[in-house]
Amino acid sequence: MRERKKLKLDNWPFEKGKKTKLIWIGEPFKLNNKWMLDTYFNDGASTERIIQDWANLYFLSIDKYYTDGDLNSGEIIDDEGGMQTIEIDLSGITPKYNETEWYILKSKYRSKSKTFSFWKHNVLYTIPIIEIVRAVLAPNTFMLNAILYNDAWEDYFTYELEDRKLKIDFTNQYKRSYLKNEYYNHLAWIISNEEILKMCDDIGFNMFSKGKLYFDFNMSNLSITARVKKNKYGFTIIEILKVNQKEINIDELKAYHPSFEERKKSNEAKLRTYTYLNNKSEDRTIDSGIDGAKDYGERINNRLIIQEYINIPIVKKEKEGSQNLRTKEDNNTKKYILDDDNLRTLSSEGGVKKASGIETSALDETIIPVELNEFVYNLRELEKLDWIEKVDMRIVMLPLGRKFSYLSNGIDRRKCLIIEILKTNGDAFGIIEVQREVKLISTLILSLTSRKKFKVIFRELLNGLVQESGKWSNKILANLEKENIMIYRKNHSKNYLYNIMSCIK
Repeated sequence: MRERKKLKLDNWPFEKGKKTKLIWIGEPFKLNNKWMLDTYFNDGASTERIIQDWANLYFLSIDKYYTDGDLNSGEIIDDEGGMQTIEIDLSGITPKYNETEWYILKSKYRSKSKTFSFWKHNVLYTIPIIEIVRAVLAPNTFMLNAILYNDAWEDYFTYELEDRKLKIDFTNQYKRSYLKNEYYNHLAWIISNEEILKMCDDIGFNMFSKGKLYFDFNMSNLSITARVKKNKYGFTIIEILKVNQKEINIDELKAYHPSFEERKKSNEAKLRTYTYLNNKSEDRTIDSGIDGAKDYGERINNRLIIQEYINIPIVKKEKEGSQNLRTKEDNNTKKYILDDDNLRTLSSEGGVKKASGIETSALDETIIPVELNEFVYNLRELEKLDWIEKVDMRIVMLPLGRKFSYLSNGIDRRKCLIIEILKTNGDAFGIIEVQREVKLISTLILSLTSRKKFKVIFRELLNGLVQESGKWSNKILANLEKENIMIYRKNHSKNYLYNIMSCIK
């Protein structure tokens, strides 16, 4: 039998082999542009705070014991005999939200206790709201990474729901390792239940607008199997092990992802090939200090939380077009040797680069439209400048809504290049360049007072661009200028780099 893969935290403070109890999980917060989490462990003598990636929450459960910082080592040691596993049906009950100050055992740390209380037959069932997020709304690391961001799903997919038929168009940002039935089912459950969708949206909106993990509990049906601890009035839910009878209100799901396209063998040689060194061990070290992973999927995850669905839809994978599969190498094939230190993060984005330069991993060069190639080439020159700390580039699809969302062939979605530039003095700039074809759309350059708002700003601008059928919305631009955001429109010319430099210097 294959040995379980270890996921070890790099900042574990306890002695080797010591079983250490997780006693508290704090609020998510931003650190170096990543969502992080305070966790508190006690070894019997003292309590230590450990900062982790927010998505590590998938593996964490209160009152479990962890050894050597291995997220996969969580075990139950019920010394007091107070634990039990029970079935709980809380359907049709409106809970009360509770928020109180909390003092962390054997430490100087303080936190907030946030729970929903359900009364049923004179028994009180108390569930931490973070456990509802972890086990019910976001039971995998993709959902955990997406749920804290306001309207983040547009980066990963768009969808249409009509006559109990759901169509999801995934982008390249959605990892191939997430193309599994359990992910399809969970997304279909959320999208086809308006009350659940609103809960997820409220989480992202409240984190963005208030910096607070909060949402109204709107679920009409909640049936769970849970590990609980008995108290004076009823039970405290410690860990939800299974979510029962989640009804999906569609009959058919059509899914499209760029990787579904037919791959035909080509006689052309590979452009590049990679060889990884030092990657013999299957164990991984979870380093909360590194950037969000762009292509590291959930191959490491065990199924810790069981989801039971009613009316599982038929999934049909849509294929459009084809791709060339290059298997040969020649003298022109560039060879890269990469030193893999086995450091990983479960965060999908965020972080601070250790050195300046463009995040090439965030930009899939195989999907850059021809019209944007020269623009990308010129932007790469910025990484050579010592006063530029970071340049992030990524391709997104224009939102749906009008004919302009598609190219002139009416089939292919129009693409957009999003660039974020951070200077060493802290100034931030955003650049939006849209795939043009015949229509000439000016490049937008924005001087930002806060990088936090950029994702919301560019989404608003792109929605306006689509609604105006290919013109930047003057109303949206005027509103942004009222918020002290400097906006520059640059017409296309050969002086791409000069035009950008004149705005950001």
